[in-house]
Amino acid sequence: MQRCDSRGAADRRTGRFSLDVLPHMLHLRWTPRIAIDRNDIAGVGSAIAMSGSPTLPLLVEVTKLKEITWEARTAILSHEFPARVAVLGTDAVDLVLTAFLVKARTDARFFTEWEEAERWVLRG
Repeated sequence: MQRCDSRGAADRRTGRFSLDVLPHMLHLRWTPRIAIDRNDIAGVGSAIAMSGSPTLPLLVEVTKLKEITWEARTAILSHEFPARVAVLGTDAVDLVLTAFLVKARTDARFFTEWEEAERWVLRG
């Protein structure tokens, strides 16, 4: 399993996310209680591009999000994902903060159970 994260020397905001390349999907895990901004999204985009597997489905794990800024939302929605995106959250706040993904140009859904999210994202 290959792992990328936001702990690069030039990134002063260390440990904001990790990206694991699994056999059939990418797993993006955000640090709990984070406010995601445009720089975070740019970092994730770079990590996905460097992963060597940018066309795999994406499972995004969020825990008790504080915020996703408008700039971050715009950056996410402007990206064309090559496959499905499953968002795995823990509560209604995570659901509300990620609900803007219904406007994405890809099939995206919210889940609270890992197995269900994994099954759905791999089915596409």
